[in-house]
Amino acid sequence: MYGILCSILLRVISDSHRSDLVPADQHRYVPWNIYRLDKRARVAAPLLVHLIRAYDQALRNSNPNCIVIWHSACILLTVDINVLERATGRDGPRSMSECRSSLTTWVQTSAARRACLHAAQTFRALLHRKPVNGTAFQSVRALFISALVLSLYILTTSPHSATDDTSQCDPFDLSGADFDWKVVGDEGISDSDKAIMALSETSNSEHPAVNFIRFGGPIVFNGKTYRPGARYAQRMILEFASLLDEVSTHWMADYARLLYMVHDTMVGHDSV
Repeated sequence: MYGILCSILLRVISDSHRSDLVPADQHRYVPWNIYRLDKRARVAAPLLVHLIRAYDQALRNSNPNCIVIWHSACILLTVDINVLERATGRDGPRSMSECRSSLTTWVQTSAARRACLHAAQTFRALLHRKPVNGTAFQSVRALFISALVLSLYILTTSPHSATDDTSQCDPFDLSGADFDWKVVGDEGISDSDKAIMALSETSNSEHPAVNFIRFGGPIVFNGKTYRPGARYAQRMILEFASLLDEVSTHWMADYARLLYMVHDTMVGHDSV
């Protein structure tokens, strides 16, 4: 199963060079919006959805590194990793500011909210792993990327967004019990985005995860409530850095050190 999942992940990674197929103002930094225009790349999302529907129980009972690979592949469909890394200062302060501004468009998409779900569940899977399971290199990188997804989502979400009004809905626990991904299906990674925008308030699903992907709302992570802003983004970074310190071996420790550096770049963002 691990080998199959890694093969799928490599296929998704190989499609990432197609970012020039669609102007940025149309794809909103959601890779799936680009891949759907390419005959080869468009099969990735249906493949991942089919895999979880067919092997959901097998993945739940297998080594957690397997489900982490699946989450990692799904994240690659929902956010431009290159933009995330540049938004943390990889290419300097000017590029960081530009990319964070770009992400304010991404955070408004259902794909962004699905990315947060996968990121939080990656954290949960590795938090509850057993020592005998070990930690694959790809899992450590997936945990690092998940930290960027959640922290930058929190940082670049407008504090005045209607989806963050706690009076409208209860906070959703991103890292709670395992979700039924068969019910979640292709929410956030299909052409259903346009249809969702036209849904009325009465079109809520009975599944909380589906509702979060569609409509957003305040979030809970690892027992704590998070709101938009640098302080909460920093707290999220520290949650992941702490887990990375625990799961990484000495030759993977650079990821945790990078997160502590990213923690300091969260201060002073214009939207805070």
